[in-house]
Amino acid sequence: MPTIRDTPSYLERRALALWPRLDRAALRRCKQDPDRIAALVARRTSMAPAAIRTVLEMPAVSEDETRTWFG
Repeated sequence: MPTIRDTPSYLERRALALWPRLDRAALRRCKQDPDRIAALVARRTSMAPAAIRTVLEMPAVSEDETRTWFG
């Protein structure tokens, strides 16, 4: 039976969606801390940790909002 910790947090899911080859175990060790996740991602990309954190914490955009903005 899966435990609560087996389910990735929003930040973990977002990080994996943006950087799918991240080490899942290392991501879990970040304990849902955006700064630690940004440091982990920064090791494998040229983006600054502050930029990574901003991307991770951006609000989700719904389909309706996308259609409103882009037609």
